[in-house]
Amino acid sequence: MPERRFDASGLRSARVVKGMTQAQVAAALGVKDQSVVSRYESGDASPPPEKLPRLAALVGERVDDLFPRPGLPTLADLRCDAGMTQKDTAAVTQTSSSSPVRAAEGGRRKLAPHYVAPLAEAYGVSVEELLAAEKRSFGEDAAAVPQHPKVRQPVGPHSIAKKITALLEGTAEQERPTDAELADLGNARAGRTVLSGPLVTSLRLGRATHASPEVLEALAAALDVPAMFFETGDAEVAAVVTSLRAAHIGLTAMVARGSEGERQNAELMRWVADMFGGTTRGDGSVSPPRTPN
Repeated sequence: MPERRFDASGLRSARVVKGMTQAQVAAALGVKDQSVVSRYESGDASPPPEKLPRLAALVGERVDDLFPRPGLPTLADLRCDAGMTQKDTAAVTQTSSSSPVRAAEGGRRKLAPHYVAPLAEAYGVSVEELLAAEKRSFGEDAAAVPQHPKVRQPVGPHSIAKKITALLEGTAEQERPTDAELADLGNARAGRTVLSGPLVTSLRLGRATHASPEVLEALAAALDVPAMFFETGDAEVAAVVTSLRAAHIGLTAMVARGSEGERQNAELMRWVADMFGGTTRGDGSVSPPRTPN
């Protein structure tokens, strides 16, 4: 398996140039003990392969530059490049365990056809790229596949990643949901498992640049915006929706403080619900806008 080459000294140099401490890198990686990063940089330990893309991004480097791969990727490589563990893939394949992916990565049993497209989407690659990687996992020769223009494209001002970031920046930092919380909320509102924390992370960071309509609808519901927000390429429309959401959050917070009395607050919440196409819940909050059929 042509895993990426971990460069301990390169990591340390990039971190120093970036002006980050080992403790800051550890915190960003979700590692409690900064000595773990120290061990990475001394060469005493190597990070899990799925952490390499995040680690490179933290120190301002492209993962292909800092941790190059000497060959073409296998299925396990694609998963790790998406920052996902085998366990994370169960939510993507909508199975009770990661066994379908684990078996395919180990060259024991190929992926069922209905798993291919969702995994390609989660990994941010085309179906052709994923199938070629699967062949390599089984020891079969597979030439490099040109990147699919509809799957991998530069992260621009109208990308899913930029839109998610714009929405989250309109939320107070202490109230900003984690990717896992967004996934749980979106699944709850969709009434089925569509999102996973790693998938939301992949979309937010721009590693995956496209998603199915079902994924975008669940993500929109979690972020309290209409699904069309992620479908439109019109910058003005996106800006209006972002501004309205920020105003919505501000109004809801003001009403929650009860500064104008219960009757006035109830009236204001009904007005907010009408303006945003949602409904007022029993607790006084406003449900997400309804998406036209």
